Amino acid sequence: MKKLLSAALAAVLTLSLAACSNAPETKEYTTEELSQILSSAISENSDGMAEVITTDSLNAAIDWLTTNKGMSEDEANTFMEEYNALPYEDIDATLTEKGFTAEEIAAFQQAEGTARSSQMIFETLGLSAEDIEAGALSISLINVRAYGMALIKPAEGKEETVLSACQNFVELQQKSFETYLQDQYAIAKNAKCETINGYVVMVMGENSDAIYQSISDTLNAK
Repeated sequence: MKKLLSAALAAVLTLSLAACSNAPETKEYTTEELSQILSSAISENSDGMAEVITTDSLNAAIDWLTTNKGMSEDEANTFMEEYNALPYEDIDATLTEKGFTAEEIAAFQQAEGTARSSQMIFETLGLSAEDIEAGALSISLINVRAYGMALIKPAEGKEETVLSACQNFVELQQKSFETYLQDQYAIAKNAKCETINGYVVMVMGENSDAIYQSISDTLNAK
């Protein structure tokens, strides 16, 4: 009898191990891939083009300086400290004195603007680059419409931090529009903030059901 039980247990264990080995692994997406997934889901299911940022966007100005002006990262950081201390009316003249062409000034200021707005978005959500392993965000900083999208792979141990940050953002948007702009309040109330296969997904905006479904289908694809 004991031999029969042992054989049965061995068979069950073998089947369980086989099932585990055949289970599909969760796909790991890069920041670039997550940015594309989010951008496509938004643009294919809404009227406007998505303005998507990533953790890389936080370093847009530093990256521009190291790539286009040959600075080391330390030199670029020092340059940015000096740049940020300049009076507005002195910026163009100072950059020109440092050898920037008109085209370079425009390109650098665009990169600096991207970094600044990205930092504001992260601060609005209460997140830092250290909270995110990979991810993409599209957030409106102008409080006239209920809008916010995120597709984030949290850093190890930061799953609750990222999910809570997104949930809190949605709740704040709901409170903001509760007493005025009822159409935006309805959009905020329909927002979705969930974890799918290890990725935090926040979708708040017009046609959010279709956008969420598009992202979900991609993350659940075998």
